[in-house]
Amino acid sequence: MMERGPVMQSILRLALPTMLGMVVQMVYNMTDTYFIGQMGDPALVAGISLVMPLFYIIQGVGNVFAVGSASLISRQLGAKKKESARETCATACYTTVILGGVMTLLLLLFRGPLLDLIGVSPVTRQPASDYFGIISIFVIPMVLTVTLGGQLRSEGATSQATAGTALGLIVNIILDPILIIYLRMGTAGAALATVCGSVCSVAFFLSVFLRGRSVLSLSPRYFRPGKAVYAETLKIGGPAALSQIVMSGTSILSNNIAASFGDEVVAGVGVYLRVGTLCLMLLMGLTTGYQPFAGYNYGAGSYARLKKGFRTTALLATAVACVFDLLFLLCGDHMIRFFIDHEPTVRVGSMMLRALCIAMPFVGLQLTLTVTFQALGKSVSAMLITLGRQLIFYVPLLLVLPDRFGLTGFAFAQPAADILVTFLAVILSVSLFRHLRGMEAAGRLAGMGDRTHTNHLEEEIVQ
Repeated sequence: MMERGPVMQSILRLALPTMLGMVVQMVYNMTDTYFIGQMGDPALVAGISLVMPLFYIIQGVGNVFAVGSASLISRQLGAKKKESARETCATACYTTVILGGVMTLLLLLFRGPLLDLIGVSPVTRQPASDYFGIISIFVIPMVLTVTLGGQLRSEGATSQATAGTALGLIVNIILDPILIIYLRMGTAGAALATVCGSVCSVAFFLSVFLRGRSVLSLSPRYFRPGKAVYAETLKIGGPAALSQIVMSGTSILSNNIAASFGDEVVAGVGVYLRVGTLCLMLLMGLTTGYQPFAGYNYGAGSYARLKKGFRTTALLATAVACVFDLLFLLCGDHMIRFFIDHEPTVRVGSMMLRALCIAMPFVGLQLTLTVTFQALGKSVSAMLITLGRQLIFYVPLLLVLPDRFGLTGFAFAQPAADILVTFLAVILSVSLFRHLRGMEAAGRLAGMGDRTHTNHLEEEIVQ
């Protein structure tokens, strides 16, 4: 499919299960907020929102290998190096478990100072602490979920990756109302439902590998930690992980600024992020599905096919973003109110959502370019884009705009950063596509030379 199938059809077959998986992951995150919101207490919603940077850190560790090793595996499979791909897969997964254990110890040891750092108030401290504590204990299955799903997507097994994530969602949805509302465990119940879902997802992913349903392997005999695997994995996964860690830091800064406007603003921002993430997750699913296509064809030397795949993905992503723009403008208030019927919280969330609409048409192209750089092993450009969105542009805007324009400036800081980083991504892509055109032209000349040599041989045989 990735090598010879119609480009549009191939990308959609890879991307649709991944997009479904992202929707499942998004609903996964929304479920906790929804059931907590039904209790009518903005402090509980704010408590979960304040702990979200912890999720970014966990996802960052997982993305080192979900993104970095997946890029390497796709290129290895494209070059017909199956044994090397299996070594990369096993090494990535076992290393993830080790890092997850280290993170658990650090988070539990520094729980108090970290709660102070993320900006809890006397009102939100207890619900945030309850959520934080349970999540910290189960870092290993949560980070392993990200890594194992990435390994399956790297070989094009997006259906299995989606099914595993969906299983976790179903478990989470079943447990949330029982633990949060019926047993009245509040944010602790939300955290417990989340980690139970992650454990079930990991169990499903492991069953896929252990039953031999994957080209890859988790056999300990393939665990071969070495400089070559780690260097190539970190080259691509490092920027992705760094982006998540930077996002964690900017979220802490953002939450502290939001808290200066009141706990209702923190809650409103938390709900807005859940709703706004709906479009972002779909775009990430589309571009993540395109990533193995890009890596495989680059590894196979099919540069014309790669470029066509890029154009197709960029157009699809932009179309999806524009549809959500219209949806948010027409129904944004109702979408925020669905989670919590608290007027000050709804007002803040709706304003943030309208500001997001300005940048959404740019985000599709931005993500497509980022994933292309990652898939092709262009780590510096990928890092500049991912860091540019959060650090280079967002932080300065976040420090300046709220001081000058209050809550309105706070709402427009991220959309402005997204627009600026998209222009940066386009500038960086010029040299990449010039390089691809040169490789494509060289391939055509080599092909012409081969055909000329073949024609001479045929003439000699006839004579």
